[in-house]
Amino acid sequence: MTEVGITLEFGNCLHCFKRAPLFNLLTNEELATINCHRTEVVFNKGELIHKSGTQSSHVLSFNTGLAKLYIEDHKGRNKIIKLIKAHDFYVSPGVFSDNRHHFSIKALTKSTVCMIEAEAFKQLMQVNSKFAFEYISLMNTTLLEITEKMHNLVRKHNTGKLAETILYLEKEIYKENPFTINLSSSDVADLCGVGRDSAIRILNDFNSEGIIEYSKKTIKILNRPLLENISENG
Repeated sequence: MTEVGITLEFGNCLHCFKRAPLFNLLTNEELATINCHRTEVVFNKGELIHKSGTQSSHVLSFNTGLAKLYIEDHKGRNKIIKLIKAHDFYVSPGVFSDNRHHFSIKALTKSTVCMIEAEAFKQLMQVNSKFAFEYISLMNTTLLEITEKMHNLVRKHNTGKLAETILYLEKEIYKENPFTINLSSSDVADLCGVGRDSAIRILNDFNSEGIIEYSKKTIKILNRPLLENISENG
Protein backbone atom coordinates (compact mmCIF):
# COMPACT_ATOMS: atom_id res chain seq x y z
CA MET A 1 0.00 0.00 0.00
CA THR A 2 2.75 2.43 0.94
CA GLU A 3 6.44 2.37 1.65
CA VAL A 4 6.16 4.63 4.66
CA GLY A 5 4.49 4.18 8.02
CA ILE A 6 5.37 2.01 11.00
CA THR A 7 3.67 -1.38 11.34
CA LEU A 8 2.50 -2.31 14.83
CA GLU A 9 2.16 -5.85 16.10
CA PHE A 10 -0.22 -5.51 19.03
CA GLY A 11 -3.88 -4.96 19.82
CA ASN A 12 -7.00 -7.02 19.28
CA CYS A 13 -10.19 -5.99 17.46
CA LEU A 14 -12.36 -7.72 20.06
CA HIS A 15 -11.27 -5.39 22.86
CA CYS A 16 -10.41 -2.29 20.82
CA PHE A 17 -12.08 0.97 21.91
CA LYS A 18 -10.69 2.86 18.90
CA ARG A 19 -12.48 0.89 16.20
CA ALA A 20 -15.07 2.47 13.92
CA PRO A 21 -18.70 2.15 15.17
CA LEU A 22 -19.50 0.04 12.10
CA PHE A 23 -17.59 -2.87 13.64
CA ASN A 24 -19.91 -2.99 16.65
CA LEU A 25 -22.32 -4.89 14.39
CA LEU A 26 -19.91 -7.81 14.07
CA THR A 27 -19.97 -10.90 16.27
CA ASN A 28 -16.93 -11.85 18.33
CA GLU A 29 -16.12 -14.53 15.75
CA GLU A 30 -16.33 -11.99 12.92
CA LEU A 31 -14.15 -9.54 14.84
CA ALA A 32 -11.62 -12.33 15.25
CA THR A 33 -11.66 -12.76 11.47
CA ILE A 34 -10.98 -9.04 11.01
CA ASN A 35 -8.17 -9.26 13.55
CA CYS A 36 -6.48 -12.00 11.54
CA HIS A 37 -6.63 -9.97 8.32
CA ARG A 38 -5.53 -6.52 9.39
CA THR A 39 -2.34 -4.58 10.00
CA GLU A 40 -2.10 -1.55 12.26
CA VAL A 41 0.15 1.16 10.82
CA VAL A 42 1.30 4.52 12.20
CA PHE A 43 1.70 7.32 9.64
CA ASN A 44 3.54 10.50 10.53
CA LYS A 45 2.31 13.94 9.52
CA GLY A 46 2.66 14.41 5.77
CA GLU A 47 3.02 10.72 4.93
CA LEU A 48 0.99 9.30 2.05
CA ILE A 49 -1.42 6.59 3.20
CA HIS A 50 -2.41 5.68 -0.32
CA LYS A 51 -2.21 7.30 -3.74
CA SER A 52 -4.75 7.53 -6.52
CA GLY A 53 -4.12 4.91 -9.19
CA THR A 54 -2.54 2.31 -6.91
CA GLN A 55 -4.11 -1.04 -6.09
CA SER A 56 -6.94 -0.96 -3.53
CA SER A 57 -6.17 -4.11 -1.57
CA HIS A 58 -7.25 -2.86 1.87
CA VAL A 59 -10.03 -0.89 3.57
CA LEU A 60 -9.09 1.59 6.26
CA SER A 61 -10.27 2.10 9.83
CA PHE A 62 -8.79 5.24 11.41
CA ASN A 63 -7.98 4.81 15.09
CA THR A 64 -6.31 8.15 15.78
CA GLY A 65 -5.26 11.27 13.91
CA LEU A 66 -6.53 13.32 10.98
CA ALA A 67 -6.08 12.82 7.24
CA LYS A 68 -7.24 14.40 4.01
CA LEU A 69 -9.02 12.61 1.16
CA TYR A 70 -8.26 14.47 -2.05
CA ILE A 71 -8.00 14.40 -5.83
CA GLU A 72 -5.21 15.85 -7.94
CA ASP A 73 -5.86 17.61 -11.24
CA HIS A 74 -3.59 17.44 -14.30
CA LYS A 75 -1.66 20.47 -13.03
CA GLY A 76 -0.85 18.81 -9.72
CA ARG A 77 -3.27 20.91 -7.68
CA ASN A 78 -5.27 19.26 -4.90
CA LYS A 79 -8.97 19.38 -4.17
CA ILE A 80 -9.77 18.08 -0.69
CA ILE A 81 -13.00 16.07 -0.77
CA LYS A 82 -13.26 15.55 2.98
CA LEU A 83 -11.25 15.13 6.16
CA ILE A 84 -10.99 11.73 7.81
CA LYS A 85 -10.78 11.67 11.60
CA ALA A 86 -10.43 9.08 14.35
CA HIS A 87 -13.10 6.32 14.29
CA ASP A 88 -13.91 6.99 10.63
CA PHE A 89 -13.99 4.11 8.18
CA TYR A 90 -12.99 4.40 4.53
CA VAL A 91 -13.42 2.00 1.63
CA SER A 92 -12.11 3.00 -1.78
CA PRO A 93 -14.84 2.77 -4.47
CA GLY A 94 -12.35 0.70 -6.45
CA VAL A 95 -12.65 -2.17 -3.95
CA PHE A 96 -15.97 -3.04 -5.62
CA SER A 97 -15.03 -2.09 -9.18
CA ASP A 98 -11.55 -1.89 -10.72
CA ASN A 99 -9.39 -2.54 -7.62
CA ARG A 100 -7.79 0.90 -7.93
CA HIS A 101 -7.76 3.93 -5.66
CA HIS A 102 -9.54 6.91 -7.18
CA PHE A 103 -8.54 9.32 -4.40
CA SER A 104 -5.35 9.93 -2.45
CA ILE A 105 -5.14 10.04 1.35
CA LYS A 106 -2.40 11.83 3.30
CA ALA A 107 -1.93 12.13 7.06
CA LEU A 108 -2.34 15.69 8.37
CA THR A 109 -1.30 14.63 11.86
CA LYS A 110 0.29 11.48 13.25
CA SER A 111 -2.34 8.85 12.51
CA THR A 112 -2.90 5.22 13.45
CA VAL A 113 -4.76 3.23 10.81
CA CYS A 114 -5.95 -0.38 10.73
CA MET A 115 -5.54 -1.66 7.18
CA ILE A 116 -7.96 -4.54 6.67
CA GLU A 117 -7.69 -6.90 3.72
CA ALA A 118 -10.47 -6.02 1.29
CA GLU A 119 -11.39 -9.64 0.55
CA ALA A 120 -11.97 -10.38 4.26
CA PHE A 121 -14.16 -7.27 4.50
CA LYS A 122 -16.24 -8.32 1.47
CA GLN A 123 -16.71 -11.82 2.87
CA LEU A 124 -18.11 -10.37 6.12
CA MET A 125 -20.57 -8.28 4.11
CA GLN A 126 -21.86 -11.47 2.53
CA VAL A 127 -22.57 -13.22 5.85
CA ASN A 128 -23.68 -10.30 8.07
CA SER A 129 -26.59 -8.41 6.52
CA LYS A 130 -26.78 -5.77 9.29
CA PHE A 131 -23.10 -4.98 8.80
CA ALA A 132 -23.59 -4.75 5.02
CA PHE A 133 -26.69 -2.56 5.34
CA GLU A 134 -24.96 -0.15 7.72
CA TYR A 135 -21.95 0.05 5.44
CA ILE A 136 -24.18 0.90 2.45
CA SER A 137 -25.99 3.54 4.53
CA LEU A 138 -22.64 5.02 5.56
CA MET A 139 -21.39 5.17 1.98
CA ASN A 140 -24.65 6.76 0.78
CA THR A 141 -24.33 9.44 3.46
CA THR A 142 -20.75 10.13 2.36
CA LEU A 143 -21.86 10.32 -1.28
CA LEU A 144 -24.56 12.86 -0.41
CA GLU A 145 -22.04 14.94 1.55
CA ILE A 146 -19.61 14.96 -1.37
CA THR A 147 -22.39 15.82 -3.85
CA GLU A 148 -23.54 18.73 -1.70
CA LYS A 149 -19.96 19.94 -1.33
CA MET A 150 -19.43 19.89 -5.10
CA HIS A 151 -22.72 21.76 -5.60
CA ASN A 152 -21.73 24.42 -3.07
CA LEU A 153 -18.34 24.90 -4.70
CA VAL A 154 -20.15 25.86 -7.90
CA ARG A 155 -22.89 28.09 -6.52
CA LYS A 156 -21.17 29.91 -3.65
CA HIS A 157 -18.82 32.87 -3.65
CA ASN A 158 -15.47 32.54 -1.89
CA THR A 159 -16.76 34.10 1.34
CA GLY A 160 -19.58 31.55 1.48
CA LYS A 161 -17.18 28.67 0.82
CA LEU A 162 -14.85 29.73 3.62
CA ALA A 163 -17.71 30.34 6.07
CA GLU A 164 -19.02 26.85 5.30
CA THR A 165 -15.56 25.38 5.86
CA ILE A 166 -15.17 27.07 9.26
CA LEU A 167 -18.54 25.69 10.38
CA TYR A 168 -17.62 22.23 9.03
CA LEU A 169 -14.34 22.21 10.95
CA GLU A 170 -16.04 23.30 14.16
CA LYS A 171 -19.05 20.96 13.97
CA GLU A 172 -17.66 17.84 12.30
CA ILE A 173 -13.92 17.75 12.93
CA TYR A 174 -12.85 19.54 16.11
CA LYS A 175 -16.28 19.71 17.80
CA GLU A 176 -15.37 22.64 20.00
CA ASN A 177 -15.30 26.43 19.90
CA PRO A 178 -12.66 27.80 19.85
CA PHE A 179 -10.62 25.21 17.95
CA THR A 180 -7.04 25.02 16.71
CA ILE A 181 -6.58 24.08 13.06
CA ASN A 182 -3.81 21.56 12.39
CA LEU A 183 -4.07 22.17 8.65
CA SER A 184 -1.82 24.38 6.57
CA SER A 185 -3.26 27.48 4.93
CA SER A 186 -2.98 25.65 1.60
CA ASP A 187 -5.02 22.74 2.99
CA VAL A 188 -7.71 25.12 4.22
CA ALA A 189 -7.82 26.69 0.76
CA ASP A 190 -7.98 23.27 -0.94
CA LEU A 191 -10.77 22.22 1.41
CA CYS A 192 -13.01 25.15 0.53
CA GLY A 193 -11.98 25.40 -3.12
CA VAL A 194 -10.44 28.89 -3.16
CA GLY A 195 -6.92 30.19 -3.69
CA ARG A 196 -4.56 30.29 -0.71
CA ASP A 197 -4.18 34.07 -0.76
CA SER A 198 -7.96 34.53 -1.00
CA ALA A 199 -8.55 32.18 1.93
CA ILE A 200 -6.09 34.11 4.13
CA ARG A 201 -7.62 37.45 3.12
CA ILE A 202 -11.18 36.29 3.88
CA LEU A 203 -10.11 34.87 7.25
CA ASN A 204 -8.57 38.23 8.11
CA ASP A 205 -11.71 40.03 6.92
CA PHE A 206 -13.91 37.80 9.11
CA ASN A 207 -11.55 38.54 11.99
CA SER A 208 -11.62 42.33 11.54
CA GLU A 209 -15.41 42.30 11.16
CA GLY A 210 -15.86 40.47 14.47
CA ILE A 211 -17.35 37.33 12.91
CA ILE A 212 -14.51 35.15 14.17
CA GLU A 213 -11.41 35.60 16.27
CA TYR A 214 -8.42 34.22 14.34
CA SER A 215 -4.92 34.04 15.80
CA LYS A 216 -2.09 31.52 15.40
CA LYS A 217 -4.36 28.95 13.71
CA THR A 218 -6.92 29.17 16.50
CA ILE A 219 -10.44 30.14 15.43
CA LYS A 220 -13.24 31.21 17.74
CA ILE A 221 -16.66 31.79 16.23
CA LEU A 222 -18.01 35.05 17.66
CA ASN A 223 -21.08 35.69 15.50
CA ARG A 224 -22.52 32.32 14.55
CA PRO A 225 -25.81 33.60 13.01
CA LEU A 226 -23.91 35.90 10.65
CA LEU A 227 -21.37 33.21 9.76
CA GLU A 228 -24.19 30.75 9.01
CA ASN A 229 -25.93 33.38 6.88
CA ILE A 230 -22.73 33.97 4.90
CA SER A 231 -22.30 30.23 4.49
CA GLU A 232 -25.82 29.84 3.13
CA ASN A 233 -26.02 32.95 0.97
CA GLY A 234 -22.45 34.12 0.48
